[in-house]
Amino acid sequence: MRSLSAPVLALLASGEAAVVHLVLLEFPGGDVALNSSNVDLVWAGVTYKGAYGLGSVSPITDAPGEIKGITLEIIGSGSASLSLALDAADEVQGTPATVRTALVELSAGGYVVHDAPIEFAGLCDRMSIAEDGESCAVSLSVESAAVDLLRGNASTYSDADQRAL
Repeated sequence: MRSLSAPVLALLASGEAAVVHLVLLEFPGGDVALNSSNVDLVWAGVTYKGAYGLGSVSPITDAPGEIKGITLEIIGSGSASLSLALDAADEVQGTPATVRTALVELSAGGYVVHDAPIEFAGLCDRMSIAEDGESCAVSLSVESAAVDLLRGNASTYSDADQRAL
């Protein structure tokens, strides 16, 4: 269980907080950082672009014995989203993806992110593009980093493997 700091608890009690998804895709050619609000937000030195098409993040569910992935959908003008998808099409698989749930406060100096714990971390698997001439939707499936726990060890307990070690 995670405990919250006093400033975060006070912000939640005030009712002046907004909850926003921060999505960071770490492509080899450069990071793509998006958020689900209408403004740009900065967290840990990364500027997450707002209202640039982060359409949705599928529900993140955890259950004992199950390892589930998520789907990120990026919706926007045809050329912007399609360009993003096609530029990164050859480097999608294995790209690290992190989803944070941020607590944001509107203050006199602008928007302030108070807390943004990681809700999901994984690796991108595949991307699909749906385009109708006016708008474009890019769906990106991300598998959980916990999938690696299910992969077996390539070595065995045979005499030859033990001698090699």
